[in-house]
Amino acid sequence: MIKTAIIEDSQALRSVYKTFLKDSDFDIKVYNSTISDINRLIKQGGFKLIVCPCFPKFQDGPQIIQNIKSDPDLTNAVFIVSTSMQQENVRSEWDLRDIDTILIKPFDQERLKRTLLKTYYPHPQRKRETPLALVIDDSKAVRNTLASYLKALKYDTKTASDGMQGLKIASDILPDLILVDVEMPVMNGFEFCKKLSEKPGIKNIPTIVISGTIDEAQFRKGFNAGAIDFLEKPVSQPTLATIIESVSVKENTNSAGTTVILSKDSTLSSILRKTLNFLNSSINICTTLSELETYLCVTLPDIVILDLTDSEDKLNVCLHVRNLLGIDSPVIIAVADETDRDIMFQCFKYGATEFIIKPFGRDEVKARIENHIKLKTLQDELVQKNRILESLAYKDKLTGLMNRRYLDKALEDEISKVQSNNTNISFLMIDLDNFKRVNDAYGHDTGDAVLKEVASIILNNVHGNAIPCRYGGEEFCIIYPNTDLATAVKNSEKIKRFCSANPISKYRIFQTISGGVSSFPETSSPENLVADADNCLYKAKEAGKNRIIANFVDPDKTV
Repeated sequence: MIKTAIIEDSQALRSVYKTFLKDSDFDIKVYNSTISDINRLIKQGGFKLIVCPCFPKFQDGPQIIQNIKSDPDLTNAVFIVSTSMQQENVRSEWDLRDIDTILIKPFDQERLKRTLLKTYYPHPQRKRETPLALVIDDSKAVRNTLASYLKALKYDTKTASDGMQGLKIASDILPDLILVDVEMPVMNGFEFCKKLSEKPGIKNIPTIVISGTIDEAQFRKGFNAGAIDFLEKPVSQPTLATIIESVSVKENTNSAGTTVILSKDSTLSSILRKTLNFLNSSINICTTLSELETYLCVTLPDIVILDLTDSEDKLNVCLHVRNLLGIDSPVIIAVADETDRDIMFQCFKYGATEFIIKPFGRDEVKARIENHIKLKTLQDELVQKNRILESLAYKDKLTGLMNRRYLDKALEDEISKVQSNNTNISFLMIDLDNFKRVNDAYGHDTGDAVLKEVASIILNNVHGNAIPCRYGGEEFCIIYPNTDLATAVKNSEKIKRFCSANPISKYRIFQTISGGVSSFPETSSPENLVADADNCLYKAKEAGKNRIIANFVDPDKTV
């Protein structure tokens, strides 16, 4: 089962998710977008897949993912954004590096499951335990020799004596690799590669051509036919092992993410797809610039490959794509013919990261891409770490609640909303009664346990868009947006009762709390909202502790 968190504020959609994913591969928990619910999500942890609306009701979407991914347990969770808006506008709201895919609403049950599974398993391994190679050669001796080499390299093999037979077998068994001889009757190796590239089900199988002579003419023929590499006769096992090592996808390797190729040339697209096998990357093909534009609106790939061969304005294609991607853009590789060599260096000025001249070999492409990918990976890791540090700056490490720094910012934002929308806001200040005695009697470790348990009680008893924070020391507070004073007091009393009724730690400490509540515009000005709550807290302490006092109440009475 895939542990999945669904963040959704619409009750109707929450029901849809629960119904559609019932008895499926997904073990789902549903949350709304409030700070308290997102904190619960983080506290529960262990989620591998998270679905969030593009525009959550209670928080900024990118802030939600930043908070979630700041937790070490959830840093690598797969993140899907659901939206019914125009796709090209998603980019304006989100940093697409944070999104693994888009779920377009409305969706049916099958599309929901397919999207979730495809995103969670972007590179599903074949069900066969041992990879399978197809050897095509008219010489039985060569077939047997290659089969023995492959067996030593942990491959199962099937063989064919000519290209026609090889095409049929390839369609039937879908091998992981094909070795084909150039010189054969009925259909030679180049013709086989060409035919293979025309068949959708098998055109992307890595194909290596075996030849007695490898010269420039042979290389061009092989490239134009769709082969990704050559083996020169007589074939040695070490040479074969080296090539297989570089063309095969390894299990349990990290994916390089997503590669998108812009090309009208299906043979070139097929060659690139097979050549980039070493990346273990999800590869997408766009045949027109407008198709690429749409794709880039909702996805930020790691690599963009632009086939400029048929472009009339080659340099401006690079520039246009770079502008679409923005500053934080991926590796852009321009591909062109030798006749375009004179403009290729200018591509760097117009946004390209690298360029490749056709025809090219697999080793050349691999070498040119690997260094860029390593550099980009380091840059992305640095960005992610900076984001985590920024998020942690707003969190209290001990309790997991938001801290004083976050409180100041959130309170300012919420008061601005109240003033703009003519609503109200209430504020609760909490202090643990006689907490110094706990530390003195049982030690600071027990004191920390008490603080964490009180924070947990607060978190479990706030609802809607309430914002619980640790104010400092043994003081906590809660912002209650769109909440009148009476409702805030009622919820505060509930928290007080839970605190005093639950024994904490092995010492069974019944920790009581005192609190003060204020409200704007009912009883306080924006400037005095916190001070008024703090003053009521002081009165609660003076009146005997373990009580909540609000600033519309006689200070000698409890609410």
